[in-house]
Order: sequence, then structure tokens, then C-alpha cells
Amino acid sequence: MLLSAVLFIVSNTIRLSIISKREEIEVMKLVGATDAFIQRPFLYTGFWYGVLGGLLAFLVSEALLWWLRGAISEITQLYQSDFQIQPMNLPEFLSVILLAVLLGVVGSYLSVRRHIRAIEPAGP
Repeated sequence: MLLSAVLFIVSNTIRLSIISKREEIEVMKLVGATDAFIQRPFLYTGFWYGVLGGLLAFLVSEALLWWLRGAISEITQLYQSDFQIQPMNLPEFLSVILLAVLLGVVGSYLSVRRHIRAIEPAGP
């Protein structure tokens, strides 16, 4: 559910960007730009949304870990347990970033592919 929500959010954000640049896209098509050429900046935008979203997810999870560490240690002492929460290691961090980038690019691609084809320059 969360993955589909992220795809939906990224797709709608890119769609709004395409709509706001509709006239620019029409001019680009009039001068002979291919759909792939027009799509590329929007795909880059999806990539950067993914990178920033992954970094934000990492920072929020680390902040929550820091905030909960004291409470969890008190509870584990009550049960005489040596349970400790560990921060993300490098492979886990990279997998979060990779998943976020993948979701950003896929959401962007789905939106761009559908909406760029629908924009055609108006005839005389």
C-alpha cells in the first residue's frame, strides 16, 4: 500500500509539472523534439525526488530510533533482556535509497509516458 501511495504521489507531482509546462512542451514538439527528449528532465526530477525521499526516510527513522532508545532500554531492563536497536548499516541504507529512487523514477516514467503523448501542438 505504501509503495503504491508513493508511486501515486510522485506521478501526480510530475503530472502537475507537465501541465504547468504544457506550452513549452508544445513548442518543443513544434520544433521537432522527440518525446524521449522531452521526457528526460521529468525523469531526472523523479530521480531526485527519490533520492531526497530516501534520505528523508533515513533521517526520520534514525531520529525515531534515537528518540525511542531510552524507552526501549528501560523496558528491556524490566524483562532482564539485552535487546538493543541497531541503526541502519550501509547495505540497508543503500537499499532504502535504491528503493526510493526506483519508486521516483517509475512513478515519473508512468506519468510522463502517459501525459507527454497526449500533448500535441494545436494546428493553424
